[in-house]
Amino acid sequence: MELETTRVFVKVVEFGSFSKAAENLRLPKSTVSRAISRLETETGSKLLVRTTRSLTLTAAGRAFYDTCRGPVQILEDARKSLDGRDSLISGLVRVTSPEDLGEGTLASIFSELARKHPKLRVEFLYTDKIVDLVRDGFDLAIRLGKLKDSSLKSKKLGTVRMVLVAAPKYLKDHDAITRPEDLKAHACLGHSGSFFNDWNLKSKRSSVRLEMQAKIGGNQMTSLVWMAVGGAGIALVPSHLCRRDLQAGRLERVLPEWEGPEFQAWLVSPQATSSIARVKVIADALATAITKTLENM
Repeated sequence: MELETTRVFVKVVEFGSFSKAAENLRLPKSTVSRAISRLETETGSKLLVRTTRSLTLTAAGRAFYDTCRGPVQILEDARKSLDGRDSLISGLVRVTSPEDLGEGTLASIFSELARKHPKLRVEFLYTDKIVDLVRDGFDLAIRLGKLKDSSLKSKKLGTVRMVLVAAPKYLKDHDAITRPEDLKAHACLGHSGSFFNDWNLKSKRSSVRLEMQAKIGGNQMTSLVWMAVGGAGIALVPSHLCRRDLQAGRLERVLPEWEGPEFQAWLVSPQATSSIARVKVIADALATAITKTLENM
């Protein structure tokens, strides 16, 4: 028995007319009539007695109607509660991002959107782990490097560049650095996951792989920037994280013609962001802000 057929029956009883029920359901009257006939055939029971002037429920029809009208109404109310919801900027959006890329940028975006859209709710998770967006219920993710899940919708945001930086005082108090190999004689700060033991550097003309023994290593690039500002050594960090310190003179580029590996930044989602207004407004804001951040260096 099809649910829609049952719904047609309930509407016919409520309106007391095939014509009025058809009008309400936006169906041809013949479709409504066939639905009732099919329902009676499937149940093996006469449900309605029809004359040219009246419509009367049989005992079986009355019992069936009394049983069905509640659930049908609940389903209709549930459907109405969804009408237009995806076109409204309201409800919860869950976002995940690497901490070092998203921390400052995401916080400012979420603050601004919260002011503009009071009914919008955001939950964010900073992690370097690859989160299963579908299984864990996330709407958006910022990811770095090569994408492995081809089923996700993706948009390239820009390129993360790795640069060498150090505090002016550190550079003044230590031996000059004129070539990559000189870095081995210095205190170096590296990411414990990617740039702890090996630094791969490149210039426009050449590339070099250095086997390093980092003096300090950690899994947070922002902390490495702070340590470099404090004079702990030379750090290989994303350019967007140290931009303000470079501009303020708290850091200087080391071997400015050399850089570390580049990583592509992506905005990914389980489905097209344009289909849901609350997701789209956040996706657009993230894309604009992160692209601008990465292009400024």
